[in-house]
Amino acid sequence: MDSRTYFVLNIREYLGNAPLEEDLSGLQNLYECPLSRDVEHFLKKSAVEFAKKHQAVSYLVFSKKNGALLGYFALAIKTISVKAQNVSKTIQRKLSRMSTLDDDGEYNIPAYLIAQLGKNVQAGLNDSITGNELLSLAMDQILLMQHGVGGVLCVLECENKKKLLDFYCVQNHFVEFGTRRTKSSDKNLLQLLKTI
Repeated sequence: MDSRTYFVLNIREYLGNAPLEEDLSGLQNLYECPLSRDVEHFLKKSAVEFAKKHQAVSYLVFSKKNGALLGYFALAIKTISVKAQNVSKTIQRKLSRMSTLDDDGEYNIPAYLIAQLGKNVQAGLNDSITGNELLSLAMDQILLMQHGVGGVLCVLECENKKKLLDFYCVQNHFVEFGTRRTKSSDKNLLQLLKTI
C-alpha cells in the first residue's frame, strides 16, 4: 500500500466548531455501505456522539488524488475476556504480559478495538481502496497508539460469513477467540484478536 495515496482524518478535528461539524455531516452523507447497513448507520448517526463522549473515534479516509471519501474506521479501547483454552500458547504468553489468568481460566485485558471498518461504495468508489489497505490504515493508527502507551492486543467483531473470515483470519491473521450476542440486532458476532 502506498500511504501517499490516502490521507486519514480524525473526526475530532471537526468537533467543537459549528461550521466544521456541518462539513462533517455533509461528508458523512457521501458514504454508502449497502453490504453492512450497521457500518453505514454508525458513521451517519453515532460516530459524532461516540467521539464527543470519548467512547470511540472515527477516522475518515480520503483520496489524495481527488479528495473523495473512500472509507472509514472507528477505534476504541475495550477490556475483553479471552479464555486461555481458545488461543494458542504463544498468544497466551503475550496476553500474560498485560493480564493474569483468573480463576475461570480467562485473561481480562485492555485491547485496541476496531469497532467499525468500511469502504465507501458510492459512485463507484468501491475499487478506489482495498479492504486490506483500509485495515492497514487502521492498524497504522493502532501502532501509533501502541508506541505512545503500549498494549499487545487488537480485537474486532464480525458476522460469521466466509468472506469476512477469509479477509480477517486468512489474509490478515486474526484468530477467533469467542462469540458475542448483540443486544440491538440480536446477532451472534465472532470475536477475533491479533497480537501486535
